[in-house]
Parts: sequence; structure tokens; C-alpha cells
Amino acid sequence: MQISRIAVYRTDLPYVGGTYTWGPGRVFEVGDTTVVTIETDAGVYGCGECCPMEGNYAEAYPEGVRSAAARLARALLGQDPRQIGRVERMMDEALKGHGYAKSAFDAACWDILGKSTGLPVYMLLGGKLSAHAPMYRVVPQAAPDAMAGEMQKYREAGYRVFQIKVGSDPDGDIERIRATVPHLKPGERAFVDANTGWRMDEAVRVVRAVQDLDFYVEQPCLTYEECLHVRRSTSHPMKLDECVGNIRMVERMIADRAAEVLSIKVSREGGLTKSRRIRDLCVEHGIALVIEDVWGGEIVTAAHAHLAVSTPQELLMSSTDLHNYTTVSTGCPGPAVESGNLFAPEAPGLGVEPRFDILGEPVHIYE
Repeated sequence: MQISRIAVYRTDLPYVGGTYTWGPGRVFEVGDTTVVTIETDAGVYGCGECCPMEGNYAEAYPEGVRSAAARLARALLGQDPRQIGRVERMMDEALKGHGYAKSAFDAACWDILGKSTGLPVYMLLGGKLSAHAPMYRVVPQAAPDAMAGEMQKYREAGYRVFQIKVGSDPDGDIERIRATVPHLKPGERAFVDANTGWRMDEAVRVVRAVQDLDFYVEQPCLTYEECLHVRRSTSHPMKLDECVGNIRMVERMIADRAAEVLSIKVSREGGLTKSRRIRDLCVEHGIALVIEDVWGGEIVTAAHAHLAVSTPQELLMSSTDLHNYTTVSTGCPGPAVESGNLFAPEAPGLGVEPRFDILGEPVHIYE
């Protein structure tokens, strides 16, 4: 089996809530997503998707996915997409870094491998170790009372894990935490996520001001070293996200005991292949995991759902249904969601097919 054609599509994914406010005054309304399809001479094809939020969130930007696609496509045409390890190495040789752009190609190859073997991708990632993944829901930054109301709305929809967005002004953030966290019900959890928005002194001040409350501190500052300082200044458990984006940083995090929880964002890590490696390392060291991605539609959600359910249940803290954050669909059917839980598709491969009626004509074709 050889790759014979690669097509690249793009579409906009508006946020269902209109305006998504997070971190230090950042506002997000529409995601720019890229869908990649890989066709083979055997008639089997696969799909992948990548949707960086903005160029100022991480070392990734939407246009970069499509720019990188030309170089990656030239490297992969004629190759066997089922040889996942070889595909990974060829992409890394063709383009240093830019894992986010490679993630869509990586997912498409896993999709082909699953379809060619008749197995859902989670079987190829280790088998189903969790029946489903509990989902968290973001409570965007707003006035304290509004955030409390938003959390109640999601609770009524079945969510039991909440990501409370802070990282603005410390005084206002203390109010936001006190307006939301005390309302948690038994069995519920909250991540207070600053998205790198606090200085070290601000982060220490905030966590000490609310030390009587039970929650996880998430990515309080920009750098790993700053977060480590905050971690050593609080008794709250720590979740790291933006500052831990490769396996070397994960090794350092484990050695420093810098966090109890890690967010694995599949596109940031470079795709399912590299994310699985990070996942397995964390499992060996008892690090709890949130398995998710940055933004995206049904194809993105399906990919991280497969990784999530192939993770041991006792270490799978949560995942998320990104396809329900947007008003536009990229694939069908979307991964099932029920009572605040995300289920991986059971069909071979990723279990989702691109919505070409929405994606339109390819912006690039390589063959």
C-alpha cells in the first residue's frame, strides 16, 4: 500500500458561545482548522485535523499547518502509511519541529492503519482500558456571578469537571475562584486555569488567598521554572499544560515532581504517535492525565478520544468534546457524548469521515 494523493482543506469553526475569554485578556471567536486526507493506491484513505487557536497561544498557527503540508506531503507520497514509526521519522527528517502540522498527517495514517486492519484506533493504541472518558467543560473568564451561572448550566448538562478560566487581574481572579469553587458538588472537580497569565508573585498571592478551597492549579505562569516555583509555594495539586510540550520536558517534570496532572494536547505533542509515548511514560510514573487538544471539530475529538479510552481508567482524569464547542462540523459521525462522558468511535480507524459538503474544495492537492 502506498500514498498516492494528499488533499488539504480548511474551514472556520466559530465558538458556540460567541466570545471565548481566557488568560490575560485573550479573546477567541473563530478557529481556523485544517483537514488532511491521505489516499492510497489500495483504495483506503484516512483523515486528520489540526486547529491551533491563535498564533499567540502556542508555537503554532493555522496558516503554518497548510504551509508545512507541502513539505510533509512531498516526503510521504509513495510511502506505506501503515508504517507509523517510519512515517513519524520521515516527517521529522523532512521538517524540524512543527509537530502541530504533522499531527493531522499522523492521525490520517492511524486512520488508514485502523481501516486496513478492521480495528478502531484505540485497539492499536493499547486496547480499551477505559469505557469512556469523563469530560471537563471550560467556564470562560467573565464576571464572577456569570461564571457561577455558566458552571451550573454545564452541571445540568452532565459535566462534573470544570476548567475555570482566570489569569487576568489577581483580585478579580480571587473573586472568580470564590464564586465558583465553593459550589462544587460531591464528586466534582475544578481546574483553575490561568493559561500562563500570572506573574510568579501574582500566582503565589492568589493561591494563598484561596488556600482553604479544594481545586487544582493549572499552568499559572508562562515558563516551567515559574510554575515550579508556584508549585513549591502551595499545597494545591498542580496541573501543567502549555510549558510541557515534549517528552524531554515530561521527563523533567517527573524528576522535579513538578505536577500531579499533565495535559496531553495531541496536536501540540506532534500527533497520536508521540502522544502515546508521553502517555505511557506518565502511566509508568503515576501521573494523572487530561487527554485533549487545542481546538477542532469531530476529527480532532475522535483522535484524542481513542487515546483517552486506551489510557488506564485510574489515571484518566478527563478529556473534552471539542466538537461541541463549535457551530460547524468537520466530520460525521461525531464521537458520542452521554452524561458528561466522551466515547471513542467503534468503527475501524478513527471512526469519523470528513464532511466534504462543509469543507468544500481542497486548498492544496499533492500527488
